[in-house]
Amino acid sequence: MRYTCKTNINELRTSYDYLVGWGAGRDEYDRRYNLSLYQLDYMIDAAEENWGKIRCGIKMESQEILKNLVGKKVCFIIYPNIELEIMPEIEKYLKEYDFIASRLIDCPQAPYLHSYATANEDIIFAQLIETMGIKNPLYVDIGVCHPVVRNNTYLLYEKGYTNGILIEPNGNMCELAQIYRPKNKIVEAGASGDEGGILRYYMNHQSSLKGYNTFNQEVAEREGFADNYKDVPVMNINRILEENCTKAPDIIDIDTESMDFEILEALDTDRFRVKLICVEVWGREAEFSQMMEKKGYVHYMSTIENTLYIAKEAAEQLRNRRIR
Repeated sequence: MRYTCKTNINELRTSYDYLVGWGAGRDEYDRRYNLSLYQLDYMIDAAEENWGKIRCGIKMESQEILKNLVGKKVCFIIYPNIELEIMPEIEKYLKEYDFIASRLIDCPQAPYLHSYATANEDIIFAQLIETMGIKNPLYVDIGVCHPVVRNNTYLLYEKGYTNGILIEPNGNMCELAQIYRPKNKIVEAGASGDEGGILRYYMNHQSSLKGYNTFNQEVAEREGFADNYKDVPVMNINRILEENCTKAPDIIDIDTESMDFEILEALDTDRFRVKLICVEVWGREAEFSQMMEKKGYVHYMSTIENTLYIAKEAAEQLRNRRIR
């Protein structure tokens, strides 16, 4: 069984003989787990160089430890975003098991309890919606990757704002989006600033970076995965919005690993007057700001990874609201 909504850790603890974590790659496990939150019985990592090391107070184990759990009731807490690849590895040892994405663990002690995003972008979105009194908000997530883990729009879905468009070229991630967010509309394609067509989609080899893919050949060559690609459909951003949105989106979140500027530059903000746009600028702050100023947007705030721009009229509405 896969858990598809937030579940209290105490319920899991009492329902299973063992809670087993999986995947210490990248930073999801390191930044979101410690022994004062909840107790894992084992922590498994596929990277042999990590076996025996202590991370977050727990020794890293190999998959071989699962031989000891045959016949036990086990729930895996999955930290990476590649659960579809992890499941076959588990099934080499256990035929019956349940699992949950780590971000769906409801732990009252967790300081990050209310956010699924990397740096609270989802909370910022929700605050804007509530402050501006937006009813049935429409949001567009371009480059979704995992629909829950480090995702900037899942909190909106959890709050009941299900009027969302998810744009993602990775078929595995689209499959997960269908599972976790069935009420959203899913577009299995890449977004682009030009006419679109078919492009090579380069996919990262590293298990800890699966999902961090790109259409940019230069980026793929620099990172060493230009040999791993497939051809996928790509659509112009304005065409995607025209075909899938019943009104101008209230929020657009863009994370396309190197194509953000081109997509945002092509976005027809006269026709689709988005209130808030969240985008990775990565050292191009001046270039983005100049372009956004021409479109009638101003800087709203910045997080660790993203810069947020707000339409000037929306900013004016916020400034003029009555403070109570």
